[in-house]
Amino acid sequence: MDKLENYEGVFQHTIDAQVIIEPDSGKVIKVNNAVVELFNIDENQLHDKKFDEIFLEETKKLSGREFLSNAAFQDGVVIRQFKSSNGELIPVEIIFSLIPWSGKTALLASMRNIRERKAAEIKLAEAYRKLEILSRTDPLTTLSNRRALLENINHEIFRNERNKEIFSIIICDVDDYKFINDNYGHNAGDFVLKEIGNLITKSLRKQDYVGRWGGDEFLMLLPNTKFEGGRILADNIREKVATHDFQYKEDHISLSMSFGVAEFNKGLSLHDCIKNADDSLYKAKAEGKNKVF
Repeated sequence: MDKLENYEGVFQHTIDAQVIIEPDSGKVIKVNNAVVELFNIDENQLHDKKFDEIFLEETKKLSGREFLSNAAFQDGVVIRQFKSSNGELIPVEIIFSLIPWSGKTALLASMRNIRERKAAEIKLAEAYRKLEILSRTDPLTTLSNRRALLENINHEIFRNERNKEIFSIIICDVDDYKFINDNYGHNAGDFVLKEIGNLITKSLRKQDYVGRWGGDEFLMLLPNTKFEGGRILADNIREKVATHDFQYKEDHISLSMSFGVAEFNKGLSLHDCIKNADDSLYKAKAEGKNKVF
C-alpha cells in the first residue's frame, strides 16, 4: 500500500486543497476536504471528471498524458480560474508534483485560493502606476515635468536618427513674472502659471507635448514640425496670452510671454537642441520681450 494511502487523515485535513489525478486519462481520482470547501462543490461532482475541465481555460483542453506533461513540467506552478456555482471567479494557484499511487505514477495538485493576493497585487500595481504618473507630473500645473519632457525629447531624437523625422521645441517664459508675484502675491503667480498651461494645451495638436520646464518656463515639443511651423505656433500662443484677461479674485492681470524656437538637426545633441531654443528665448527678451525668435 502506498504511503499516501496510509496517511488518509493527513491528506484529508491538510490546509491546501489537494487532488490526485489519474496519469493516463487526467481524471480526478481523489480529493480532500479542502477541495470541497474551496470550490463549494459536492465531492461526487469531481470524481471521474477531467481535472482541466474544472477550470476556465482560454486555450484548448488537453487530455491524458498531454495534459499531465504540460501541467507538471512547464514551471511547476499554474494559475487558473474556477467559476463557482454562483458565478464567482476564483483565481487558484496550483502546484503539481508526481506521486506513487496504486503501483503507478499519479499527479498531486495542491491548490490555494489566491483571490486576496491577486487583489493586493492589483492594488499594488495601481499604486505603482499612480506613483509613476506623479514622478512625471508637475504638481502645480499638472503638466509634464522636466523629467517627462526630457524622456519625450530623447524619444524624438531616436525617431529622427531612425526615420529622419524632424521636430522642433519651443521654450517660453513669463515676462516680468517677479512683478506679478510681488504685486499680486504668490498665489496669483501660481494661478497665472496654471492658466498659461491651459492656454498652451488648448493650442497644441494631439501629438504635441507641453510641460513646465521650471519656474515660470514652459517647454513644448512638436513632432514632425519644422522651425517655421514652431514659430507660427509660438506667435499664436504669444498673442493669446497677451490678450487674455487673467482674473484672480478681484484683480485683472495682464502679461506677456517671450518664446524661443529651435528645430532639431542631425548631429545635434539633446543639450544643443535645448540650448538653441534657450538662446532664442534670451534674444526675444533682449529685443524687448513679448516676441518670438
